[in-house]
Amino acid sequence: MAESYVSSTSGGDQPVLSTFSNGLRVIEELSGQRRGVRELAGAVGLNRQTTYRLLRTLVEAGWAERDPTTDTYALTSRLWALAAQSFEITDLRDMLSPAVNKLAETYGETVHLTIYEAGSVVYIDKADGSEPIRAYTVLGGRAPAYCVATGKVLLAYQPEAERERVLETPIAAFSPNTITDPGKLRAELDDIRERGYAVNRGEWRAQVGGIAIPVCSPLQDVVAALGFSGPVQRIMDNFDKLLGALRNELAERDLPRIS
Repeated sequence: MAESYVSSTSGGDQPVLSTFSNGLRVIEELSGQRRGVRELAGAVGLNRQTTYRLLRTLVEAGWAERDPTTDTYALTSRLWALAAQSFEITDLRDMLSPAVNKLAETYGETVHLTIYEAGSVVYIDKADGSEPIRAYTVLGGRAPAYCVATGKVLLAYQPEAERERVLETPIAAFSPNTITDPGKLRAELDDIRERGYAVNRGEWRAQVGGIAIPVCSPLQDVVAALGFSGPVQRIMDNFDKLLGALRNELAERDLPRIS
């Protein structure tokens, strides 16, 4: 919802506080389940008009989304993303750094752990592979989300409004393999959500490929991506082995998978 600043001594602050409180109640009721306007209004003790207005505000702000088929509402991952920010960079890196290093050492390919930020991925941890020809990235560096494996995973699980925002902006071609058609990229993101992993076939740097899977919070919200990078042909030749290794590594650490 829109941010407001109200003086603590103002006599007119009660309506603002009431609206804020009602909005929080709506968020609490939407947690973990879809609700229609009538059902939600009854649950929070508000009339339908007020409830609908609060829902519209949440949708416009990217906190909730409406399913036009069922006319029901659910929270987006934005709330959980805020909660996750307290541990994303520090705790996530500490938690998964052993996995990143183990995967790189075992399979010889560069391994990345990334998070999503405004259409890009940020590399928060990495381990270089032992192969003489390998992917090169900089810790803390960025890459366009739509053309690297970890980025496509993260973009695929963003709220619909954020996915569409990225798809509606000009999509630059970094190599002959970059998917620049919004319709094709949208279909690719749909496929990623369906199968639970993403592949980069030389879409950022023509000779560099990758494979990545989502890293989930205990609430099954995608907060990061873990993936291999290396020469396209080598990644594809070892595709099944590398995908299995990523999944097994997260499973061994009791991290949830997308259901």
